[in-house]
Amino acid sequence: MKRIVRLLAMPVVLTSAAAPAYSFGLTGSLCRTLSAVIEASTNRLKTPRVFSADFAISKFSGPGMVDAFQRAWRRAGNGLSFSEGVVLILKMADGSVSAREMGATNEYKQFTFGWHPATIAVVHTHPNSSNPKPQDHDVALADKYRVPVFTITSRGMWVYDPSTRKITKVREDLDWLDQKHWAQQVAVN
Repeated sequence: MKRIVRLLAMPVVLTSAAAPAYSFGLTGSLCRTLSAVIEASTNRLKTPRVFSADFAISKFSGPGMVDAFQRAWRRAGNGLSFSEGVVLILKMADGSVSAREMGATNEYKQFTFGWHPATIAVVHTHPNSSNPKPQDHDVALADKYRVPVFTITSRGMWVYDPSTRKITKVREDLDWLDQKHWAQQVAVN
């Protein structure tokens, strides 16, 4: 913001020094221009970025990611329980990415949690007896917050990507539990 103000103020200072009689008109114009710039930048901040599934997947090889997936999977009884486990993938202020396992709610085939504004992806379990792909409520969450939603199951890992509006299989079976599989970051089709 400081750069924008400096950039807009420079022509006014130079122009007012050269022709002080016109400075009032230029200042009024500057105010309108500055207001437009502030409004545009504010609107841009209100429209959240869409984080792609590819971006999130590229971070899964980082430290602690697979461990968080494993904890969520164990919390869900390795897919045998009807309660779900959730991991939020967060982009930290320093640019690093962190996995936050959300604990347990013991809800039936759902998990209620508070939204964290640094979330770039949601990874959660689906029971083995359920459809392994992201379902309507998963798609709605992804579209609302503009982040990919992953499901982890005994039949693989799936993702709904709001930037492409497609559901894709990311890993086969329980391959998502093994760190070595994250060195290969190509989705399975």
